[in-house]
Amino acid sequence: MKAFYHHNLDYHLPNRVASELTMLDHVLSLTGPSVSPAIPLRLSTGSLLVHATADTLVLSDASSLSLIRILAFWEAFPGSFDSESVVRSVSVNQERKLIAASTGTQVAIWIWSETADGLRLKVHSTLVVRDDVTSIDCKAGFLALGTIRGFAFYHLDDEADVPRWVRGWNVRIALVSCIALSPAQTHIACVSESDPAVHIFDIRTRLKSQRIRHPQPPSALLWRVPPEGSASREDLILFTWTPDYTVRIYFPVLDAPGLLQLHATVDRFSFHPDPLSSQEGSRIFWLDKEIITNSLKTCVASDDLRDEVSERRKKRLQEVLDGSLDVFARVMSDGSIALRAVANIERRPPTLLRQFNILHATPRLSLDLRYLPTDISVHASPKGSLILVSSPPFRSYMLHPLSFFDGEGDGLEHLARSWDPIVRGPLPAHHRLALEKRINSFVRSPEGNAIVVNREGSSRELWALSSRGRLKLMGPLDKIAGVDDHVVCMFGNGRTVALYSATSQKLVVQHFPPEAIQTHPISQTIDVKTTSRPVLFSLPPVDHMTPIVCATSSSTHIVYVTVSESEGDVPKLSLTVQLTEPLPVDVPPDFIMPVDPMMWTLPGTEKIQTVADTTRDAFVSLSPTGELAFWAATGLRHAVQNTRKPVFGGWKCTGRVHTDRKGISIAQCSSAKKTVLVVPTDQGQEVTIWDSIESEFSSGLEYRHLYSERLNDLDWTSTNDAQSILALGFQQKVRLLCPQRMSYFDERPTWGVFWEVDVSTLTPYSISDSIWLAGGNLLVGTGHQMFLFGQKPSSGTNSPDQTEAGLFEEVARQNGPLDDFHPQLILQCLLWNKVELVKEIITLLAHNLEVAKTGSPTAMKRIDVSKFWEDGEPAVAGQVSGRRIHHFSFLMNGETQETDDEEGFTRHMVETLVHNLEEHPLPHLTPSEMEHLIILIQTALEIDEQRRSLDGNGLRYLISIRSFFFINRRVTQSDSSKNNGARSGILAPFVRERIRYRDIIWAFHSESQEILMSASTTACGGKMMWLDARALGVFLWGTSNEMLRSQMEVIARNQYMAGESRDPTACCLFYFALGKVKLVHGLWKQAAWHKEQMMMLKFLSNDFSEARWRTAALKNAFALLSKQRFEYAAAFFLLGGSLKDAVNVCLKQLSDFQLAVALARVVEGGDEGPVLNDILKNHVIPRAFREGNRWLGSWAFWMMHRRDLAVRILLTPLRSFVAFVDAPITDVGEPHYDDPSLAILFSQLKAKSLQTVKGTSEISGSTEFNFVLQMVRVLCRMGCHVLALDLVRSWSFDRPTMLIPPPVSGEAAVDVLHDRLEGLTSARDASPAGDEPLRARSRSRSRVPPSPTMRKSMLLMRRASLIIDMDIPSLPPTAPTSPPEPALLSPPAANGSFMGRADGTGPAAADAEARGREMLPDVGNSDSAARQAGLGSLLKNAKKDVVVPEFDMANFF
Repeated sequence: MKAFYHHNLDYHLPNRVASELTMLDHVLSLTGPSVSPAIPLRLSTGSLLVHATADTLVLSDASSLSLIRILAFWEAFPGSFDSESVVRSVSVNQERKLIAASTGTQVAIWIWSETADGLRLKVHSTLVVRDDVTSIDCKAGFLALGTIRGFAFYHLDDEADVPRWVRGWNVRIALVSCIALSPAQTHIACVSESDPAVHIFDIRTRLKSQRIRHPQPPSALLWRVPPEGSASREDLILFTWTPDYTVRIYFPVLDAPGLLQLHATVDRFSFHPDPLSSQEGSRIFWLDKEIITNSLKTCVASDDLRDEVSERRKKRLQEVLDGSLDVFARVMSDGSIALRAVANIERRPPTLLRQFNILHATPRLSLDLRYLPTDISVHASPKGSLILVSSPPFRSYMLHPLSFFDGEGDGLEHLARSWDPIVRGPLPAHHRLALEKRINSFVRSPEGNAIVVNREGSSRELWALSSRGRLKLMGPLDKIAGVDDHVVCMFGNGRTVALYSATSQKLVVQHFPPEAIQTHPISQTIDVKTTSRPVLFSLPPVDHMTPIVCATSSSTHIVYVTVSESEGDVPKLSLTVQLTEPLPVDVPPDFIMPVDPMMWTLPGTEKIQTVADTTRDAFVSLSPTGELAFWAATGLRHAVQNTRKPVFGGWKCTGRVHTDRKGISIAQCSSAKKTVLVVPTDQGQEVTIWDSIESEFSSGLEYRHLYSERLNDLDWTSTNDAQSILALGFQQKVRLLCPQRMSYFDERPTWGVFWEVDVSTLTPYSISDSIWLAGGNLLVGTGHQMFLFGQKPSSGTNSPDQTEAGLFEEVARQNGPLDDFHPQLILQCLLWNKVELVKEIITLLAHNLEVAKTGSPTAMKRIDVSKFWEDGEPAVAGQVSGRRIHHFSFLMNGETQETDDEEGFTRHMVETLVHNLEEHPLPHLTPSEMEHLIILIQTALEIDEQRRSLDGNGLRYLISIRSFFFINRRVTQSDSSKNNGARSGILAPFVRERIRYRDIIWAFHSESQEILMSASTTACGGKMMWLDARALGVFLWGTSNEMLRSQMEVIARNQYMAGESRDPTACCLFYFALGKVKLVHGLWKQAAWHKEQMMMLKFLSNDFSEARWRTAALKNAFALLSKQRFEYAAAFFLLGGSLKDAVNVCLKQLSDFQLAVALARVVEGGDEGPVLNDILKNHVIPRAFREGNRWLGSWAFWMMHRRDLAVRILLTPLRSFVAFVDAPITDVGEPHYDDPSLAILFSQLKAKSLQTVKGTSEISGSTEFNFVLQMVRVLCRMGCHVLALDLVRSWSFDRPTMLIPPPVSGEAAVDVLHDRLEGLTSARDASPAGDEPLRARSRSRSRVPPSPTMRKSMLLMRRASLIIDMDIPSLPPTAPTSPPEPALLSPPAANGSFMGRADGTGPAAADAEARGREMLPDVGNSDSAARQAGLGSLLKNAKKDVVVPEFDMANFF
């Protein structure tokens, strides 16, 4: 008996589109050694094979051999789950579709039913008998059980509520090995192992009717079913098989119908033409006559083939039918098939029986067998063909009767095979039985091409993954004598295994030579002393020597394993152990986990890169406080000079991450240094994924989720482009997680489930372990069985690359670089002001779509990647595109082409492109992404047409509102009809209430606000209401008081005109804010329908400039508050002149701080009012910190004229930034640094004014450097790798001036000041909006130095854009915690001016310069000191610029 595999060709996960790329198919099933022949179960849709293995029944499709279902015996008897019982006998009831199996004294019966949802298997009934069951047969409603002491006969009671088996009678016979019920259920035949005879019992009389002697105890019995149309269905025809390969045929004669007599014998010699031939072969198989007869009749009646050859073949088949033949088959040792027929078994008298050979196939008509089969069966197939199945191992063939019975080579067509895992010959009995034990865990080799399977009872075996993605059993592993607890490690391309026992303190290394035939591997043992159970893992080999690390929390040993060739080409193992220094940590770690080595090998090679250069981490330690520490080996090399001892330099910590997780139950680290931690909690199991990089911008936490299901195991794998994939194994599912691409507008988790493997449809067992193998194959262990999931090779190829395609391509698609035409990349290009590049991409997309229609792929073009690294061209006034040269890299030839911009990117081209995209969507883009792409294309056209008046920040705001309306329209498209025609704002039914504060800030810093206001009004359908204004942040980003008042009046008018009621209460709040009380009074005159008209007309006719009427308005406001008419109450507070109370209602009762800000800005007539300042200080800033929203905080500080803080909040950690803020902040939320637009805003603001320069100088260079790296990581997560590369190439770090230069005068002084201002104002050189693309410092250094006159004019231009917005000596630094800086400047005098001459010269300046040179090496934070020094120089020169002479009255005369 051997272990069998099954293909699963039809496995698909539910709810998946059929045309979608299947990433993981169920390709192999290792179900274990079979303990019974395969019994067919015939269904209307085909045939199934049922066989037993261990305590389960395996059901597979007879044609494809795909696994259908595994039935566990403990499903019927739950108490037997932990027992080691084995299914000993199986029977199938074809009439009622019952499957019966027995183990010990227990019998379980399942029923197969076809429902509307598909096929269903369930437990039908159970039975417990006194003695162990040895054989079983089930027909119709009867059950015959053979036991060790006899047999019993049962019948089924269907009338009971629960099906039950009622015992009829029993007979005592010693050890019944075979039992069979006759087709009419009138007789029982059985065989006793102690008696070489067949015993026949009459069921009706319950007596033995006959005893048929045999030369050997029969091994099998079969009652032949009379064919349809037979004179009597009760005819008794019995076939018996004996171990001497002989079949005997018994049936009664006419005068004794109840007495069976021997009438024919078919032996092994009768199949060969030469009876004396010694050719070996299989046992003799009877091919079911009913199935063969039906198939032959179908072939003969078929009209498909009418040629001469086909007619001759049909005539031959007709002869077989007319002869009423029973066909017996035997497989010869060369794989050929011999058929022998016995004719006229049904006919009487017996003298009509005839035997003859009908076929002895030539070698070209043979079975693909490594071993002679022990069982062959035939099954029905459509169109008259037959399915021939041989085992073990299972092979299926399509048998074409016309060709087969004519001896042609195409008579047998191979369909499927199960992969025989035995590669070292037959296993001993105890090793074969070990395969029936349940799986505990897997251990993988570093390359992923071999595994060790750990089973119950400390049994283990080694499996190798072939190049075709098939598992092969290499052999069992020897365990250390008397020890059951082992730690296992694999290395050496999966052929060397190390086992360590903490009990015996011994390490055993076993090596399996590639070409060895012997069963036992080469073994070597060495003593390794440890204090606790260690972690065992291998390091990459160095000079043919593999270091094995045996690590505990207190010590680390390294065992060097060398496999060398000795005499006779027999490998020799040598082991050397070395005790290393303990880890340099204060507290011993709780966990030590090796870094997954799946990425150590390059695809297609076997070369392993070494970690000796510390570029690779070997393991991760986890402290009791939850700190992750990554460790790499240093100085690892082979023996030096003539010594034999290797050299090891120790362990080096490469990084630390604080997780604050305790009580961790499972932890693993991937090749990309992603660590997953599982912590049990009261709500479930918390799964977190941590990056290895921790900074002030990232805590390292990338994913957190609480799973209510029990998590059993987890494992990492890596793709060829270093992407990590995590498999989470639950009870019966394995969820695959990979990094998810970030979106600019959608908030989605960093990691997400992209595939799910469900084994509940295959087996009732829970998953014990799952592990990744090479090539993206996933191995799942349940019970004693293993399932391999991978990508099936495409038809006609067995290339292993096909295995990787589905899974790894899907991960790359979800997280890899985006195509040039992807809407997210186009969106980011627009945000980074690469408008011309976007136009080229759109033009190229239109060209390629036209080319795709012609089917000429060679004419398609791709944009040159260097285009992404060119400086953007901001769309400012005066820029008109003329004729430009566009360089495109051809796929085939790399030519360039000149295109006319006016002819290329035009409205006609865009309209044609949009039409083509709507008719032919791009592949790999979702419908949402397609619509977003179309909107961006149209936005790019609008930008191009308005390029003379729209600045970069205005462009960003325009894109945001377009995407905002697009996303909301998709969410609420199906619910838009629920508005009932009453428009309370175009955004009323939308899910998202507003655009993000980030997008509002773009408009706030834009100088095209008139255009943006017009675009916002257009987006709202031409009638902006308050919901629209709040959603678009109009009263947050508007800077002109006249524009805000005008827009509020428009909103008030639209609020009044909304609907048909014309209610004055809807607009009075806004009109009262504008001071237009009389206008509201006039509106009330037209509201005759309103019940409050008369009262309001009377009240509004009063003069509210008088104190008594203002007091009356306030009393009415409080009365309205009690009635919860909050908006109306706020209006009366304004009428009573209490702006403070009105905004409090907006903040507390309406929870609308934008409305409060709008009222304060309009009523106070600007941004300097105390009410607005109170709103910002006591509400907006605390809210920004509570939500972790840096954009909102930056806006609030800018409005409060603390622009230094507006810049610092963008980069400074919020928790440490609280100390510098004078606001009631009680809670600080989780900061978000997952927005690359922060870099755009920071680059604009850091040199926009003296305050922002001051704030920038208090940000350390390392912080800014880490910030840029964080933005690069975010861009890569968004799929914009080219923009990430452009960012690191072009980001300009300010070079602060450390020292004051020697005294200069004239134009030289201007040049010096120019040098100081150059680094601080470079971001605002080109446009008033401060949106010039960032320039690389190396590029600026390579330019030709300008002349002094030119430098002076450049200086004036730069200083003109730098806002002088601070009283230089009055404001203290906002970073008091910074180390004190050297006094590079003289202290200010009593009158606030700086000592020294106005040109910055004199003794004080000279002393400051000298002191600066002396103290330069001793500054603790050199970067911060440099920035402060540069700021001091800048402030000094700025102070000189703003000095105004005292007023002299004499000048007027």
